Amino acid sequence: MAAAGDLRRVVDMLRSERMEEQFRLLRATTLLVYLRSAVSLIQTDVAASKGASLRLIFCARSLVGPLRELLEQVLQLHAEVGAEKWRQVPAVLYRYLDIRSDIIRDVRQFLHRFRSLKSYAQVEHPRRLSRYGYADDGDIASYTTTSGARARRKEALREPLVGRSELLDEMVSVLLADRSGYRGLFLMPVVGGPGVGKTRLAKAAMMDDRLKHRFRVRLGVSVTRDFCRERLLLLMMSPEKRADVVFHSPEAMEQHLRRNLGRGDYLILLDDVWSDDEGKWQEIGEVMNALPSGGTIILTTRTPDIAPKLATFTGTTNVSKPFYLQPLGREFSSSFVARWMATCHSGTKIADKCGGIPLLLDCARMIFSQPLDTGFWPGLLDNADKKKIHRPDMLWPELPAYIDYLPTDEFWHRLLDHSPELPHGNVVLECAAASYQHLPADLQSCFLYCSVFPSDYDFDVEELADLLTAQGYIPPIVAESLRKGFLHQLLEQCFYPLQEYEYGDKPTYRMHKVLHIFAQNMDRRISSIVRVTTKAKAQSTIQRASLIVHPLTTLFPKSLRACKGLGALILLEGEQMRPSEQSQCEITEIPQMFFQSFRRIHTLSFRAIKIRMLPTKFSDPDRVKYLNLSHAAIENIPGSISRLQSLQTLILSYCDKLQKLHPNTTKLTQLQKLDLEGCCNLVELPQDMGKMRSLEYLNVAECSSLAQLPRGMGQLKSLQMLLGYVVTDGSSILELQSLGNLHKLSLWSLEKASDLVNVRIARLEYKTNLESLSLHWNMDDSNDAALDSVVLETLQPHQRLKALEIVGYDGKNLPSWITTTEPYLESLVEIKLINLRSCERVLPPLGLLPCLKIAEISGAETVVSVSTNFYGHKGTFRSLEKLTFSYMHNLEVWEQAQWSGMFPRLAELAIIQCPKLRALHMELPSLEKLILWMNNKMLYDLKGALRGVAKTLEHISISFSEGLLASSECEGLQDLGRVTKLEICGCNELACLPQGLQHLLSIRSLTIDNCRELEASPDWLDNLPSLQIVQLSGCPLLHHIPGGLQQRPGIIIYVEDCPSLPKQRLPCSPTQPSGNPADTKGKEIIIEDV
Repeated sequence: MAAAGDLRRVVDMLRSERMEEQFRLLRATTLLVYLRSAVSLIQTDVAASKGASLRLIFCARSLVGPLRELLEQVLQLHAEVGAEKWRQVPAVLYRYLDIRSDIIRDVRQFLHRFRSLKSYAQVEHPRRLSRYGYADDGDIASYTTTSGARARRKEALREPLVGRSELLDEMVSVLLADRSGYRGLFLMPVVGGPGVGKTRLAKAAMMDDRLKHRFRVRLGVSVTRDFCRERLLLLMMSPEKRADVVFHSPEAMEQHLRRNLGRGDYLILLDDVWSDDEGKWQEIGEVMNALPSGGTIILTTRTPDIAPKLATFTGTTNVSKPFYLQPLGREFSSSFVARWMATCHSGTKIADKCGGIPLLLDCARMIFSQPLDTGFWPGLLDNADKKKIHRPDMLWPELPAYIDYLPTDEFWHRLLDHSPELPHGNVVLECAAASYQHLPADLQSCFLYCSVFPSDYDFDVEELADLLTAQGYIPPIVAESLRKGFLHQLLEQCFYPLQEYEYGDKPTYRMHKVLHIFAQNMDRRISSIVRVTTKAKAQSTIQRASLIVHPLTTLFPKSLRACKGLGALILLEGEQMRPSEQSQCEITEIPQMFFQSFRRIHTLSFRAIKIRMLPTKFSDPDRVKYLNLSHAAIENIPGSISRLQSLQTLILSYCDKLQKLHPNTTKLTQLQKLDLEGCCNLVELPQDMGKMRSLEYLNVAECSSLAQLPRGMGQLKSLQMLLGYVVTDGSSILELQSLGNLHKLSLWSLEKASDLVNVRIARLEYKTNLESLSLHWNMDDSNDAALDSVVLETLQPHQRLKALEIVGYDGKNLPSWITTTEPYLESLVEIKLINLRSCERVLPPLGLLPCLKIAEISGAETVVSVSTNFYGHKGTFRSLEKLTFSYMHNLEVWEQAQWSGMFPRLAELAIIQCPKLRALHMELPSLEKLILWMNNKMLYDLKGALRGVAKTLEHISISFSEGLLASSECEGLQDLGRVTKLEICGCNELACLPQGLQHLLSIRSLTIDNCRELEASPDWLDNLPSLQIVQLSGCPLLHHIPGGLQQRPGIIIYVEDCPSLPKQRLPCSPTQPSGNPADTKGKEIIIEDV
């Protein structure tokens, strides 16, 4: 077929590296991605569909010839001048600007035509081109159609809904709640990254039978990026009304819509709303304001701040808490893939590569559930390092090992490249392209930079901001404290937080997996991930690379020498190296060839290597802006450090052999960040530190040998973060007076602050920018408790403070600025009070603080009960979300307050090592998770001990309870009738699960971890009607799982590191060369070898 052949050649041209380079120079890479997708879909349909119509073939042939000519013209562009030089020549630049405009216009026209052709093909073959999770019915999916159509949609939606049943039940429950007293709109946000299943979940909720009597009208509208008011109104009408009625104005459309929706018994899905354009807000706000009062709107979005912005704009105050969609758990992903993968273990390994993202799971299903010839797998895996396939006939038994060895990012890179004739990978890239295109140009560069990190990398926001600054993507005028704000939109749209609170520990984020795959696909010629193996290779064109090392790594890969344009090299620990263990690789020196080869290097991040000398012999030292040698074996900083005059960031944290810095360090006039945290043998800093006027960040926390800081620190007027400032006497704290720019401050050794006049002159209450304050005393019996009390009272911060930590304070009373009944710290978001062993009233009235979200009280040995002094007069903790009580050895009871409305938002409570606590009577109406880490038999066994949390608790975690035995009745736990998730960890006296747990009939997920004496799981587990998932790990004596539980339909049993348990597999054929899916409905037992 001529059309198929021509399309194949065009697709090959679009996928060529040369074409990628040309479109990159044209600054139209996103347009290339869209065109690839549209042409590939048509090529697949023409080539693979036996029923392709003559019209489709004719239209394809009429387009492919002119498109090929245009692409050939693109390939000839820049031929006169080298690709890297043409931008620098003004005359050439002006000429190419005109040509670029014409080419972009023509490419967009072809994109429009191929998309139109795609729409026609979709009518012919709707299943082939359907979007993930549901058939694409156009722009509107109405749920007021016939029962037969509804049944077909329900059947189509039911299958992919894996791992979201609890979330679906919660959404339905909220939608059914009585809101008869409220006349406005009710807004329910569903938030998640691309491909995570927002639309699928929202549509499942809309079609749920439990809602059919509550909502007379249910309809869904896809809100595209280029939506307008008229289009939204039109899509909210039935197709026949759209065709029959002519509207002369938006107002007429609104009137017609109000008449048809009638009362407030309607439910509307606004799908994929994520425009930041204020004009668009006005249009969608006008549509919402035109709807009849009392209605309900489900809104799906990729960005968390969309819903509150829209609610504010429209005046809607009735907004539910957002439903955040995270990736599916590993056990759900394995179950999903096992439905269609030929072998159990191969399906599990592929599921791991999908990272719990439904779109990727569905893409894998589309590819692997169809017949694949015997050449597919060897072609996909043949280049896997160390696992080269020499005998394809021996592939099937070893297939799981091959898949497992292939890194996730490399797996998707090869899969998308290896299957160009399949459209499903293009769906992945096109889904991600929308997020990329939505970013401003400066953040698009930041987005692509992230491709240098491996899949599922945990990003430290501070580290990422420093790297982007060294690259030049964040302007140098953006101060250290403002860089996260600069990246706000990138973090909101392309990442999700692993740690929720902003002012506590360092915020950690993970990039949405679909976006990470897209970024690596876009930036493959510029960024690379190199794994240190005997055959490690790096493309010579790369400009930045991450180097994945293992504990035995001794040398840098030789292939790096060819990368003459390399500007950034980031060493990362592989899975065998755990940062907590501070393991190091065996690299002991940086060879001279390194400095000779990389003349453009500006960023070096060499964590956890054994070099003893700081590298300074760069060919062009003025280029170097970022140097990270944390956890290295460096003993001292040489005088040649002064050659690095452009250095902005120097990180030497946890270099435990480092004793001092050379005085020439103070000659680094451009240095903005110096991180020395955890350098336990560091004894002094250079005396002329005051000369480093550009310094914005200095961290000397946990430098236990550092007795004092040099004088003149007050001259560092640019300092914004000062961590670990060691107080030696009254005069040292006086240096803080002139540091008016501080945003974050931690003071250590406050027991040495003897001059109260100088403490007062430090004037912390006048530092209006100060957001985080940490105050540390070294616990010593010789401390003057009365002096400590006065010092803490004097260190009163500004009332705008957002995070406060007090550690080791030995005074008897807390300061008035904490205990006042008229809240002083009205902006406080987080507070930690640690090891206040002598404080007589250690529980201040924190319930009065209006913004407090997280609170931790630890080591308060004098506290016997939690009562009204903790709440304050009529205090309710109205914003508190997470609360921790730990190491309070005398705490016995948490009393019920005498007024209502307490803890309305508290979702997580942790009680750690409070062995005398006998009752938790305080009612916590929103509590979802309870963590109990202690040996406390009274709390587990006493009837009614947990009645305060019984109404809402869904998740309980019990750890380190030696009193938890097989014979325990657990009457206290039996009150928890709504618990769906139970975790038991580190209970080493437990030989079998307590028999009292069999009364928790609502449990859906059971996790048992690191119970070293556990021998068997009881037979009554099969009697738990809701049990769906059992996870067993770290139980070396476990040898029995009930047979009835194994045979239960739909059960998922995940086993890891339980060597005494016999291996069991899914009831499916271990070898199916044809690639046809096996019938694996029913149970699943997954056993991982460790």
